[in-house]
Amino acid sequence: MRYLLLSLCCVGVLTACHSTSQLKSEPETLTSTLPKVDVNQEPGILDQYHVGGFSVGGWVNQKLGQYFQPIQPQNSQAAVVYLYRPDSRWNQQEIAAANIFINGKRIPSLLNNHYYWVELPAGTYRISTSRPLTVFHFQEPKYIDMTVDAGQSYYLKYDEENPARKERTGPFLIMQEKIGRNEIAFTRLKSSSYNFVAQDTSGKIRHKPQELKPAKYDEKSDVLLVKPFKIWNPMTW
Repeated sequence: MRYLLLSLCCVGVLTACHSTSQLKSEPETLTSTLPKVDVNQEPGILDQYHVGGFSVGGWVNQKLGQYFQPIQPQNSQAAVVYLYRPDSRWNQQEIAAANIFINGKRIPSLLNNHYYWVELPAGTYRISTSRPLTVFHFQEPKYIDMTVDAGQSYYLKYDEENPARKERTGPFLIMQEKIGRNEIAFTRLKSSSYNFVAQDTSGKIRHKPQELKPAKYDEKSDVLLVKPFKIWNPMTW
């Protein structure tokens, strides 16, 4: 009887330890500060017709910023989506930039040669764009539904000049990682990025996205890729 009780106690201790280890090994389920969107439905009338903000384009806003650098998300279970728009003459001459939304929440417009990122819990999100006339939106939005996995990185390109662009997704292209990293390398961080994970680093829940402001740009920190032009001095002949 004594050995039976001892055996039962050992089994109980081992079971408790195993259960505890399972609980500790299970990753935290993250939630988002974004409103929910039914991706099975097309954008509604309020997504097309509304009053909101607008941004000037690259012809007016020629702000510079640091060149692309990959980041580590604040939560290891979050996905990172890099949004970028390469340099081109078309993008340089844009006067009014198109607005961009994620689940109906406005995020920075993409200017010429510009990138930023958003941090998201695993899930499916709708990223849309429309070009307003000042503050009035009436253009049918183009959109892409994107599914992201925990701990992964994605590259979403904004390209109005793409001849193969589709009617629904418009300028949005999900790029392969290798191609995306090569293209985004020459773009600059010209705006804030955003963390839409509800849990902060201490585990507390926030109800608004966290704005991640870029560091102050210093031109001296840029690597000089081209030899600077100098006027020829005949005295050096």
